[in-house]
Amino acid sequence: MKHHAFRLKQRGATTLAVTLMLLGAMLLALLAANRNTLLELRQSANQMQSTAAFEAADAGLEWAAALLNSSERIGADCRPSTTATETFRERHLDMSVPALTPRSLQPACLHGPNGWSCACPGDAAADLGPATGPDAGAAFSLRWAAGPQPGVLRVAAVGCSHWAGDCRPGGGGRDPATAHHEALFALQPALPVSPSAALTVRNTGVEAHDFFVGLFGLSPSAWKRQPAVHRLDCQSDCGAALVAAAARGITLVSVPGDLLLQGPMSLGSPRRPMLIVADGVIRLQGPVVLHGVFYGNGLAWSGPAAVVRGALISEGPAAGDSSLDLALDAAVLDALRTRQGSFVRLPGSWRDF
Repeated sequence: MKHHAFRLKQRGATTLAVTLMLLGAMLLALLAANRNTLLELRQSANQMQSTAAFEAADAGLEWAAALLNSSERIGADCRPSTTATETFRERHLDMSVPALTPRSLQPACLHGPNGWSCACPGDAAADLGPATGPDAGAAFSLRWAAGPQPGVLRVAAVGCSHWAGDCRPGGGGRDPATAHHEALFALQPALPVSPSAALTVRNTGVEAHDFFVGLFGLSPSAWKRQPAVHRLDCQSDCGAALVAAAARGITLVSVPGDLLLQGPMSLGSPRRPMLIVADGVIRLQGPVVLHGVFYGNGLAWSGPAAVVRGALISEGPAAGDSSLDLALDAAVLDALRTRQGSFVRLPGSWRDF
């Protein structure tokens, strides 16, 4: 009996030892699985933050292109403002020189619970507040530099997984995932070839399409599709609509039909000339004052005197009374050639690092 009891105890001890070994092996397996799970979660979080920074940087370039081509005058929050005096392009580029020299301003945007909030300060870098916590949204900020040639702008967007690090002036906060995207934007001039005369009429030996391309460098349809060109659909007298567009800062206008303007009215300025292209005939009646260029399928004018400082261009007949005060203005045409138009990305210039 004693021998049997001893064997039972020995068997129980062996079973206990085996059980403990199995439990230990299971614990090690669980620890390893938990370690792998934590590692995968950490990798997923890092990947999510890297993706957020990458997408934010790409969004920054798209945002820059959209606002560079916007004619709306903006406030400090980058939104259109009736009290503002300059567009996004005018705030960030020195428009007084043909090279479009960028200013040392750094606009930025932060994605929060209510969507994107942005800052476009008139000096230095944008600050959207203190560095936020780990659950904050992505952010981006922009840097500007002159391109390899006049009329080309180098735009760099820094994307961050949250508002800290390289995106926030002075850094600060938890070090975020960061992405740097860069692209060259070239200015497609509004009127790359200036007419040689104040009143330029197409020669009958030249096709209308070729006449347009010779002045604008684009086909009529391609020119109208430019992001900076505003399509204006109006019936009969378009004066009120054009004056309203000019008040909003719009300088490039496409009119799909005839254009009738009855003065008194004033369009454009020496600093911000307007270019108005009509598919039909342009008729000026009374004291219409324009700093810029009218381009139409035909031109007609009648007194009291209209005043044009820039040029009139017609594909067809151009006639009127002697009241017209017309002068070829080199400064106005130079502004349309070097500072007005649409910014487009140069193919192959995009890079990330």
